[in-house]
Amino acid sequence: MTSTESHSRFALRLIPAAALASVAAFGSVSASAQTLVMATDRVGSILNATGAGLAKIATKHSKRRVVIRSFAGPDAFLNDLNDKKHHFSALSATSAYFAYNGMGRYKKAFKNLRIVRSGFGAVRLTFTVPKKSNIHTVKDLKGKRVASHFGGHAVVVPMVGATLATGGLSWKDVKQVPVTGVVDGVRALGDRRVDASWASFGMPAVREVHAKMGVRYLPLDNSPKSLAILRKRVFPGIIMVPMKARPKMGLEKSTHLITYDTYLVGHKDVDGTAVTDILNALWDNTKELRKIHFGLRGFSNKTAISTLPIMPYHKAAVAFYKSKGVWTDKVAAQHKALK
Repeated sequence: MTSTESHSRFALRLIPAAALASVAAFGSVSASAQTLVMATDRVGSILNATGAGLAKIATKHSKRRVVIRSFAGPDAFLNDLNDKKHHFSALSATSAYFAYNGMGRYKKAFKNLRIVRSGFGAVRLTFTVPKKSNIHTVKDLKGKRVASHFGGHAVVVPMVGATLATGGLSWKDVKQVPVTGVVDGVRALGDRRVDASWASFGMPAVREVHAKMGVRYLPLDNSPKSLAILRKRVFPGIIMVPMKARPKMGLEKSTHLITYDTYLVGHKDVDGTAVTDILNALWDNTKELRKIHFGLRGFSNKTAISTLPIMPYHKAAVAFYKSKGVWTDKVAAQHKALK
């Protein structure tokens, strides 16, 4: 089975009734409202929840109807997004970086993608393990069964490999158990088919497994050496963010987790008036947006423009942010430097 066939097999789309129900939940929209499609990661992931929240506010507070279509991961929808078969996506900066530059498993550069809005810290990443396991550090993963391959997420394999390296390990030091995506890895943990899986803090799928058997998030090393490994091997925009202990959610003690920007991404030729309408809805209703889900707390108006953009902004977004007085000379210079 080819990679493309594998992605098609695992792609998930909401059935019409579910899509209509989700739109109804977002609030009433006019019969003439333009329908726009937002492709996201599969249900149970942070990025699916992030995309759903953005779509909810856009639909509720504009004349645009934004519906969600969920897939096994970015690898399953990025080509269609680049070809304008979808309009938008909620995408991590790492996935955007790999896709826009044609890195890793991507065979071409997706140069039609554009940032519409940025948010900070939607994903807070590390390994999850069973609460009662004897795995307490990354080094303890040696010889353990670790979810691997991640057919729907090109960026996860190098990310996990780099994180293993911060503990002096490589993929060869663990027993690799192939999964389709991050959600599948977490569910494999719940089924006890793996001893550890990559995950984002607060991820719905992790909460399900935590309620079932109890999980722990592994602490990460916040040293300059570890950060240098992550930035060199994965993405220059990675940072370590401090997290306070939340034992009820599996974070037993305060630690640092990996994070980076999350983008609302659109095709470069998406209608500019639609982009402006959606940005107005998000800008004017940021407080409501940030209450929807943990992953949306970093979507404030102050973070709407990335401090390290890795692809250009949509031209209508640039005009919008100029009208708000936040498109500074520094941002313009960073934007101009992009290829």
